[in-house]
Amino acid sequence: MVVFLQKYGINPSNKLLVSYRGLVKKVALAISILAFVIIYFIPKEQSKFDKVIAENDSNKVASKHLIPNEKISIETSFEESAFATSEEYLFEAKEIRRCNTIPKTQDDLDDWLSKANEVGEPYEYIEDVLFRFERCSQFNFRSDDFVDLLFKAIELGSDNAVAELWAVSDREYFQSKGLDEFNREDIIEQRVKFNKLKYRLSENIALTGGEHALLRLVEGYQNYDPDTGNPNYIKAIAYADFGLNIVKSNDVYLKLDFMKQRISQSMDLRALEQAQKLTESLLSQFGENGN
Repeated sequence: MVVFLQKYGINPSNKLLVSYRGLVKKVALAISILAFVIIYFIPKEQSKFDKVIAENDSNKVASKHLIPNEKISIETSFEESAFATSEEYLFEAKEIRRCNTIPKTQDDLDDWLSKANEVGEPYEYIEDVLFRFERCSQFNFRSDDFVDLLFKAIELGSDNAVAELWAVSDREYFQSKGLDEFNREDIIEQRVKFNKLKYRLSENIALTGGEHALLRLVEGYQNYDPDTGNPNYIKAIAYADFGLNIVKSNDVYLKLDFMKQRISQSMDLRALEQAQKLTESLLSQFGENGN
């Protein structure tokens, strides 16, 4: 009480200067001020304190829910970005294709090694299979259908995927698509569909300047046109001539020129004129594609 009174200018020891009445008034005033502080300021500060606590609790709750949401967003973004480019589709397709040619399990590998030793397979070949078995066992492929991945890579504009597709045998295609147990008629029908799709996709890439696609088409049409089942020298020379007008690689240019010269020797004037018209049409489409 003494300290409190001194704070407000009241000196209890100076009884001669302060009358009893004045002292009472000052004490009353001090009590009133103290009451005012207790009634007004303390609840207000308590309210602010409670508000801060509430905000902190709210932030904790928000943070608790925010962190998992951010993780989910990152995982979703990763899933959506996977195989977003033609190169990613092509890489996955190549890995699946190579891994399809080796044993799948340890038991299969043991059986294969036993047979390989019986027939005297070269040591280098056995080492290569063992190396690829170890490599492939580290992958977790989503599907064995590597052909579908090649299709997607080509649709995204991959010329290298075209080269890989043309290296796929009919047997590989049937196994990849789960068609290897079809009867003879169905197999023939599926082979025709596969070849038509392969040529169509290659033509699309060729019209964007794909050099692998051009070479495969010129070579392919000399032996087989999926629309007729026979060779088509007009298309072969037309794509060769088209390529000579657009390719940048000297090596590809020389290959196309060699094939064009060889094919044209066995063609009459009318066929050459038809090929020239087709070449002009291809060049026009190439320009329309913005090249």
